[in-house]
Amino acid sequence: MKIKKAFAIIIFTSLILMPFEAFSQHSITGLVYEDLNKNGIKDPDEKGVPGVPVSNGSEVELTNSSGEYKIGLNEDNIAFVIKPSGYIFHCNENNQPEFYYVHKMNGSPELKYGGIPATGDIPQSVDFPLIPKPFTENFRILVFGDPQPYTLEEMEFFRQAVVSEVLGVQGVAFGISLGDLVGDDLDLFSPYKKTVRQIGIPWHNVIGNHDINYDAKEDKYSDETFEREFGPANYSFNHGMVHFIILDDILYPDPRDGKGYRGGLREDQFKFIENDLKFVSKDHLIVLAFHIPIRNEGHYESFRNEDRRTGKLPNANPCPKDSKTGEKYNRRDTGQFFYGR
Repeated sequence: MKIKKAFAIIIFTSLILMPFEAFSQHSITGLVYEDLNKNGIKDPDEKGVPGVPVSNGSEVELTNSSGEYKIGLNEDNIAFVIKPSGYIFHCNENNQPEFYYVHKMNGSPELKYGGIPATGDIPQSVDFPLIPKPFTENFRILVFGDPQPYTLEEMEFFRQAVVSEVLGVQGVAFGISLGDLVGDDLDLFSPYKKTVRQIGIPWHNVIGNHDINYDAKEDKYSDETFEREFGPANYSFNHGMVHFIILDDILYPDPRDGKGYRGGLREDQFKFIENDLKFVSKDHLIVLAFHIPIRNEGHYESFRNEDRRTGKLPNANPCPKDSKTGEKYNRRDTGQFFYGR
């Protein structure tokens, strides 16, 4: 394993995802299709992909034999495809995977850094492209922990000290930043994306406590700017024989007293994890990526104890802490955990 300051190259193996059915009051329909020419547009000769999971953040449904899906969606929801192995995501100009549709019928509440404008009614069809890619069991990824620049000057430090060392890196499938992409100033999301895109590989982003809307009155609105810039804060995908689950484990405001934040998970997130993993073989690798460590140090409870003791997260046996990775505790049995702090 090679580690340079805030990043690491890691090798993983193994996982499978299978169907689950659920229903909701409103619904979204569309097609998951093979984007053979990689243009992000459904062309006449491009066929649907059967048996692909699609989620609304809690429920999970499979596409039918023609690649069509239907799933419940409320007035403030995000639908996304759970990429199977053997495919890669279509990416935008910032190398961010395009795999989701944000539906906020009435838009975000008024916030300092803004959110998502009203989307109106759900389109007649929301289609998700998948680009075929030969399956490989072994692969490498890049993991960044807490870039957290507070100013444009610090963003340049991040570019020079970290990003510049991996420009044009070869043989790496994708990258993940484990939260605190910026330091409270959410206007820096845009320069952050422009900085990371220089690496030249698809990039996933986890939300951290310095990436939230601190003027939000409810937890469900604390990630509105993040969603505008990066899409869902909770989702999953497969690569090789590994299943990755990205989670927002920042509860804000703190449910205990309404002040500050706390680490933990909501019931809808546990429902998503349960539905996502319902048919996953226990001898395959699952990777969960979130920001606040699930492990509490001493008497300080940074992560809500009842959430980590529910048995709703994959079982994992602890392995020794790697001194080079700082506060990233990697665990492996049926699960491997990435922490960003």
